[in-house]
Amino acid sequence: MKILIVPDVHGRKFWHKAEELINEVDKVVFLGDYLDPYGYEGITFEDAITEFKDVLAFKDDFPDKVILLLGNHDMHYVVMDFMDCSRLNYAQRQEMHDLYMNNIDSFQIIYEEGDYLFSHAGIYEEWMDKYALTLDDLRDYKNFLKNRWETLEDCSYYRGGWNKVGSCVWADVYESLKNELYSDKKQIVGHSQLKEDPYITDTISYLDVRQCFILNTETNEIKSVTEETTEVFS
Repeated sequence: MKILIVPDVHGRKFWHKAEELINEVDKVVFLGDYLDPYGYEGITFEDAITEFKDVLAFKDDFPDKVILLLGNHDMHYVVMDFMDCSRLNYAQRQEMHDLYMNNIDSFQIIYEEGDYLFSHAGIYEEWMDKYALTLDDLRDYKNFLKNRWETLEDCSYYRGGWNKVGSCVWADVYESLKNELYSDKKQIVGHSQLKEDPYITDTISYLDVRQCFILNTETNEIKSVTEETTEVFS
């Protein structure tokens, strides 16, 4: 199976590569964080809204093929009481909340395919054990968002929090160096923005480098897909 992976969008346009390649892959998985653009990239919040609506339309066009995960920059619009993340647009928070809730059936917290487990930031034993969570809890995402969303607020000192590890929308790349991942599946995540190249180990792959990737689940290869080249990282 070939899975096209789209890391954190934040209003950027690189995700449109998924539209070009939709007929060449079996699935497309967005790793979350659609809004809250970085000002230094010259992307306005209105630009990000436009891209987000296009992503939602893409999902509507291919409902069984496109997977939309939720990240921390989505959660503070999905749940109005969720902790504020950087670049939260307070003025349009209610409007964005309505947009997410009107499309809530389009989202997931995790996605699983064979030996692979996708989330926004990674799933750790420490966090799951702390709240006695199972993957079934995360699969039942609407119930989870309604009744257990506060567990998603956990973040470690790497992200300004007090927990040993963060939740599946807050965990940082550095946490993988000292903490046990949950389950024996290979995890695919975004969230921790890297300069140019992804950080890939035998157990977890961090892909937030502003480009799309294709995972071949049979060969376990992850390839970068850009306008210029296709590069194999694993």
